[in-house]
Parts: sequence; structure tokens; C-alpha cells
Amino acid sequence: MVEILENEKVFIDNGPIQMVLDISIGDKKTPELGLQVSKYVIYEFNRLAEYIPYIKNNSFVKIKENRPSAVLKKMINAVERSGDKSLTPLAAVAGSFSDFALEKALELGATRVIVNNGGDIALKDITGHPLNVGIPLNDTELVLNITSESNIKGICTSGLGGRSFTKGIATAAVSLGENAAIADACASCLGNATNVDNENIVRCYAEEIDSETDIPGHLVTLKVGDIGEKNVYKALLNGLEKAEELYNKNIIKGAVLCVKDKIVMVPDNIAVLK
Repeated sequence: MVEILENEKVFIDNGPIQMVLDISIGDKKTPELGLQVSKYVIYEFNRLAEYIPYIKNNSFVKIKENRPSAVLKKMINAVERSGDKSLTPLAAVAGSFSDFALEKALELGATRVIVNNGGDIALKDITGHPLNVGIPLNDTELVLNITSESNIKGICTSGLGGRSFTKGIATAAVSLGENAAIADACASCLGNATNVDNENIVRCYAEEIDSETDIPGHLVTLKVGDIGEKNVYKALLNGLEKAEELYNKNIIKGAVLCVKDKIVMVPDNIAVLK
């Protein structure tokens, strides 16, 4: 299903894709461009389905032999750049589709584009105007001011309660990248790293929840009870170390990690809490 919303944004509801396209040319919203972009997105999604068996097995050789689609190439590149060998390309699928939609909109003449694919965001304003993005965190909101100088075109979130599994205990692990595919893969990586062992954390194997999961045999987090403040900070420190590693290697442009009501950022001024 594809529909134009009252605010002139376009909503795509196709299988696991729940994407909102906010597209403008100059100061004018252009939902007709969103409708064009939606056709490309759905076509690419149908192409991707052919590769699912190879993706779940991390069979990169087989994938490359079969001429992967544009989105699948983005997924593979993002996961490889993250350096996390426990991830399959599906860790970057939502962000990769956001990137694809963004690129198509710009090709069709858009000047300002924000693509939100279930919380994995790709954005660009070619006129140089800053973009403000709000991300809810517990009872507060994280506000990011994205300028052209920051070279941030992707903002993705992983953690408890999200659409994908996490091995960690982050309420939210927000990753900022030069594109949404990389931000998506690294958000998964950061969410997994923001972790600690405690008897009040409930975990199970991924296949116990989803028999078709791409990470069978991996323990994923279901619920985090009272783990004490010391363990909250320990988990944040573990996530912070991974975030600083990715940031110092210029793989990500920044990160925000939240466990319970505690928050850390890399760099310290990357966002404002309101």
C-alpha cells in the first residue's frame, strides 16, 4: 500500500517496509515525487527477496556471483565497514532502503528529503539548510541539528523494543553516519555492545522467537529488570568504548547511548536533550 498523507508526505507499507517520505523541491512539498520513489522501493524490495537464503548464511560469494541489487550492495558494504562479524547484511536492511529512497528522490529533482523507514532515517538538504531531527528517549527527546558541514545523512536506532533483535540492554543506541546503511549496521553493533551480565536480564535464543531469524544460536535480550546503577554504568561504558572506536576510525559521525535513564554521547555535543 502506498498513500499520500494529509501533511503531503508519502507512506509506503509493503511487507516489513514502513517508510515515510518527506520530499520537497524548494519550499514546496512534492508528494508526486514520493509516489515515483515508492515504485523503485517496492521493486528493489521484491528483488532483495531472491537473496534472502544467501543473506541469512552470510554467503557473500554467492551473493556477488548473482549480481546483487543496489540495496543489497549497500547492506553488505555497511556490515563489512562496521567490522562486526556477527552481523549479517540484514543488520543494515532498513537503513539501506532509506538510502536508496533518498538517492532516487534526489535523482528526480528533490532538494530536501527526509526518509524515515521505521526509525532508520536518511536525510539531505542540498540547499544547505540545517535539518532538525527529534528522537524520543524515555520521557525526553533527543534533538539533532544536522548541518551540511557535518556530512551526516543517516540516523539509525537499535535497542530494546525495536523491530530487530538486540543482544545488549540499551534502551536506545543511536548511530549517526555518512549514510543510513552504515548508521544502521553500527547502531546494531552499538546496541549489542551496550551490555552486561545480570540475573535480572531475561534472554533467549533468537530462533525461539523467530524460526526464520538470520542469527540462530545467538542470545538476544527480552527484558531488563532492576540491574542496579553500577551495572547500568558498566553497560554504558562498554557501549561507549565501541562508539569511540567507530568514531575514531571515522566509521560513524557520532552516537548516543541510553540505558534506563542514563545517557552518554560521542562526541559530547552531538545532540541536545529537551
